[in-house]
Amino acid sequence: MKKERIITGTFIAIVYAAVVLLAMYVHPIFFDVFIFLIAACGAYEMSKVVSECMSPPIVIIALVQTVVGFGAFWFAQYFFNLNSAGMLAYFAALCVMILVTVIVTASSKTYVKGNAVSTILVMLYPCALLMFAVGLNYFFDYTIGINTDGSLPFRNAGIALMFIVPAFTDVFAYVFGFAFKGKKLCPSISPNKHVSGAIGGLLGGMLGAGIVLLLTYLAERFGVNILGFKMLTDGWISTSINFIVLGLVGSVFDQAGDLFASYIKRRAGVKDFSNLLPGHGGVLDRVDGFIFCGVFFYLYFAVMYLI
Repeated sequence: MKKERIITGTFIAIVYAAVVLLAMYVHPIFFDVFIFLIAACGAYEMSKVVSECMSPPIVIIALVQTVVGFGAFWFAQYFFNLNSAGMLAYFAALCVMILVTVIVTASSKTYVKGNAVSTILVMLYPCALLMFAVGLNYFFDYTIGINTDGSLPFRNAGIALMFIVPAFTDVFAYVFGFAFKGKKLCPSISPNKHVSGAIGGLLGGMLGAGIVLLLTYLAERFGVNILGFKMLTDGWISTSINFIVLGLVGSVFDQAGDLFASYIKRRAGVKDFSNLLPGHGGVLDRVDGFIFCGVFFYLYFAVMYLI
């Protein structure tokens, strides 16, 4: 099992690195496709797990919503060339699909109200929450275009933080929890998590953000700019403060996402969302914190962009 977990983990790390590099050097669509595949797989996994504790979701509607939602996002984003166009289009499509779900269940002799509720739940988690990660991928200056030169500082930093902060949070939480143990964090939801692990996770999140900050400094100071990082503000002090906050609060969101996924699995009486990834469970088991981090990073950078 340990060997299997290491092999799968290495493969996942290679995929992550490839996605980041392709999105930053070739085209944003590579990151979008990656998130789309996670959303589709996640919707299927979530539907199976939710069926164990609620009325079964209408899987076909959940999957159609994923396709329609992403299609609406891409059309609006590339047609209108506005930072928020894709997100607005996606959530408009989501509202339409929720209405369709209600109409289908209300007019059907097969489905009941519970089927509509569980289907909408799958639409929201993971699909709708994952769209914030896609939105983060489109922080561009559209007078320049969707290319490396047009990337706003928030875009590349946000994508890097989405991968690094959850990874460091999880590793440090595991190490600190194993080493120090102590009081349980949420024994009714996840009995193996400790307060010491949560504190270690916060430190790991800040360290992960600190690495992105260091790479940004090297890029600005010495021109060693591998990932196209730029200062988030006009000064290093404010940029550093922003990265510390992003790492700290991002770690909180990562751990909250982990606990939320654990709650769903406990309610359903399952250990993992699936066995798609040997030694790691399902897709949602690997990205539960990633999903929540994407929401936070998008909203944080959206506020910075507006002010």
